[in-house]
Amino acid sequence: SSGINAEWPLRPGKRLNLHNTKVITVNIETEEVFPELNNFIAQSADLYRLTIVKKNGKIKDALFELKADMPHLSAVLMGTRSTDPYSASLRSFTPCDPGWPSLMRVSPILSWSYKHVWCFIREMNVPYCTLYNEGYTSLGNIHNTQRNPALLCEDGTTYKPAYCLTDGAKERAGRTK
Repeated sequence: SSGINAEWPLRPGKRLNLHNTKVITVNIETEEVFPELNNFIAQSADLYRLTIVKKNGKIKDALFELKADMPHLSAVLMGTRSTDPYSASLRSFTPCDPGWPSLMRVSPILSWSYKHVWCFIREMNVPYCTLYNEGYTSLGNIHNTQRNPALLCEDGTTYKPAYCLTDGAKERAGRTK
């Protein structure tokens, strides 16, 4: 996810002001992550005055730990889209599956396409991780992520930025998992 804009547009002419709001974000580190991604997360925390709660391990375990730390927590805002793995049947408001913490998953961009995401990011000048300028289109960890072959330039050595990908179905072509 590229981060949320401090003046996220809700509808034409209206903006959400987060200047006096404490926004808690969760960073779940599952394996070795790209240093560029960690840098982007730190920059976003500064830019948007985010409180980052770091958790390690698998997502399910991290969410149980988060729920234990914050029992009042009832919902999590997700950057999930219906084209993401295991997400085709989700709705904008979907409770976590049985056996997971009792949380409501709120997915405001569920119906967005890959192209919609990049149009929004570029139109609103939302900062994003520099790896997306180097041919990456989906970020996992350093062991399961490589540049997207669909963005390889004719010279065979350089890559176009992620927003140049025309076929959103190839978004995860650089992922081995």
